[in-house]
Amino acid sequence: MTLPNKQELARSLALSRCLQQEIQQQKAISFARFMELALYHPDFGYYFADTIDIGRQGDFITAPEISPLFAQCIAKQVSQIKTELQEGSVLELGAGTGRLASDLLLELDKLKSLPHHYYIYEISPALRRKQQELLKNTVPAYFSRIIWLDSLPANFTGIILANEVLDALPAHRFVIEDRKIWEQSVIGNDGVFNWQLTAPHAKLHEKVQALCERHHLSSGYISEINLHLPPFIQQLAAALDQGVILLIDYGYGQAEYYHPERQSGTLACFYQHRQSDPLILPGTQDITTHVDFTAVIENAADYGCELAGYTSQAAFLLACGLMEMAGRASVELSIQDEFHLHQAIKTLTLPTEMGERIKVMALSKNIEQTLLGFSMHDRRRDL
Repeated sequence: MTLPNKQELARSLALSRCLQQEIQQQKAISFARFMELALYHPDFGYYFADTIDIGRQGDFITAPEISPLFAQCIAKQVSQIKTELQEGSVLELGAGTGRLASDLLLELDKLKSLPHHYYIYEISPALRRKQQELLKNTVPAYFSRIIWLDSLPANFTGIILANEVLDALPAHRFVIEDRKIWEQSVIGNDGVFNWQLTAPHAKLHEKVQALCERHHLSSGYISEINLHLPPFIQQLAAALDQGVILLIDYGYGQAEYYHPERQSGTLACFYQHRQSDPLILPGTQDITTHVDFTAVIENAADYGCELAGYTSQAAFLLACGLMEMAGRASVELSIQDEFHLHQAIKTLTLPTEMGERIKVMALSKNIEQTLLGFSMHDRRRDL
């Protein structure tokens, strides 16, 4: 494992000073605030670093980086939805390296279903530059259709895609101890950060109390709750006039998320594909928590969205023709490339890999279709 270089260490030290200043002013900060600054500080945050690298050489890898088959399956779903829309664009949130956009546009062209516009909402200037460079090289014929946005559009018609976006929203941590609810906050001194239990604010206490009563959480239970999720989902749902929001992320329905046996939550931190301590070297590591998909639909429904589907990534990809596409692709491959193709399919679909851990949810508005990707295995009962 390669340690952070001098530039990364300097950025982490600068971010640590910013965190330390807030802690000194408030005595402790919520983990949500720590995570927000660690990932999104405009000068020193992880996603704002010029050195950020998503893929096999970076800290984590997403499905679009594993195989173009992922985007090709999504393209089939997008194409089906577009048949019901007179005019429909695609809006991708947090487009990573731009690989999903590139592969998706290529496949939509083959399906004669190119969107008039492909919008990308990306808050990271560093990732936006990477996306522009990649897309200029890989899809020059469609580059004029791609528009980067600084804010979410209003009155949107089309398909909104969010692949591994929700798991990066800052989340609060809580602890149940002696039948009492505590917040797991962050303290620090001289750039060394540690956990400390503090009294939760009223809204956090109310939300966690409801979870405790609903799921019978007992002493020793540690987990997280994402108070940033409801306003984000509400904003997305309000922006959509007609179409589908397709959310792809690590997560569970609420009953599974807060199962009494899941005693340590889902918080994870990755440095070069290895799990790490989220409180060390802030700004150099990715931090995530799983998504409570029950909370997603509850908030989207308040803004006119309906639950059009919920299933595992494996079931979604297979329903969209993954194996048929793989069969066609393998015809012209060398033995070595065919092996890599099979390995990619395993990573995307096996329960121990991404297949079961990642879920796909579709939220629709003013759409009557039964969506292709959810025809194999309906998991809505899990919500």
